[in-house]
Amino acid sequence: MPGDTVIEVGPGRGALTRQLLRIASRVIAVELDRELAAELPKRCGHSRRLRILREDFLRCDLVSLTSGCLRKHSVITGNLPYYITSPVLRAAFSERHLFRSATFLMQEEVADRVVASPGSRSYGYLSCLSQLHCRPAKRFSLSPRAFSPPPRVRSAVVTLDFGGPDPPEGFERFLSACFRQPRKTLKNNLLKSYRRSVLDDDPRSGLRAQQLATDDLLAMWVRLERGERREDGPAPVPTPASR
Repeated sequence: MPGDTVIEVGPGRGALTRQLLRIASRVIAVELDRELAAELPKRCGHSRRLRILREDFLRCDLVSLTSGCLRKHSVITGNLPYYITSPVLRAAFSERHLFRSATFLMQEEVADRVVASPGSRSYGYLSCLSQLHCRPAKRFSLSPRAFSPPPRVRSAVVTLDFGGPDPPEGFERFLSACFRQPRKTLKNNLLKSYRRSVLDDDPRSGLRAQQLATDDLLAMWVRLERGERREDGPAPVPTPASR
């Protein structure tokens, strides 16, 4: 949108960068390849609204990059290399408070996992993690013929809306434990974290994580945490210190 500051992951030869500069007030292009980064100013007409950072995006300080930018005018985008899609998503999630939204082109198989519903073949930990941090939507698919050279897989554009509340602290660790061994029930996956008696009392513990939506798993986490506190018993009543 006009007025936005855009962080672009891996601009490459600048095909997307040039289009972004037509709309955004500023584009910060993060490119690791030395030669591509050196050629980018020329390819983009030496625009004063373009800043090039020759660095690994996964090592970037996004807080510093967006310093002075309002969240409602900060977005992140990129044509993601397939082998680092999940790490880039995690990096964006960890700094979600900095951005209004993200738009990524990724392998369609990964896009389907990000937006998948409980019980579907594609649903898993990445689905829950994504839907915990944002409202993801798959916009459209692209065939290999749309690229030169064509990849061996289909691609898709996914948008991530970061407008929701921040996830509760500790819940991501719970999610990771729930999906540790996908074929096992939640009870078996969570035995290292909760007492067996607390898990036995939960109506969802006999299911697999893939059967439950993120909100259902969040509700289960709250129940188990409360159950653990009850098992520990009431806090001891403090006694007056001896004189």
